[in-house]
Amino acid sequence: MRMVELLNRIQRKIMKRLSPFVQAQGLSLTETLVLWKIYRGDSYRVTDLASEIGLPPSTLTGVLDRLASGGWLKREPDPEDRRGVVLKSTGKLGDFVQRTLRASSRSLEKSFKALPPETLERLNEGLSALLECLERDEEPKR
Repeated sequence: MRMVELLNRIQRKIMKRLSPFVQAQGLSLTETLVLWKIYRGDSYRVTDLASEIGLPPSTLTGVLDRLASGGWLKREPDPEDRRGVVLKSTGKLGDFVQRTLRASSRSLEKSFKALPPETLERLNEGLSALLECLERDEEPKR
């Protein structure tokens, strides 16, 4: 549980650093997470996104409505499921992500300067290994 608590505290501190950048655009942190996933994934099915983020589909639908009306994302018919919808990023989202990444990277780099490069490398390797183990445990057994 100590590791879970540490990861949660680290995540909250990082999100606190990011919040001024997203709030300037009138976005919540949840909306920003949704946009980031869509941007990074190029496209997403609504059901997959809801499952990955851990939001009920009904809650996610309200978030998606606001983001689509704001021009951040677009909904398109799913070519593999005629009843489904695929979410895709827009140019507005791409521009926002690039600006936010530059500004937030500068902010976080200032904080991380106190850590030696080898410590940062070990942290990245350790966190990547942890994520890999957790994802492997989620895979369906055959």
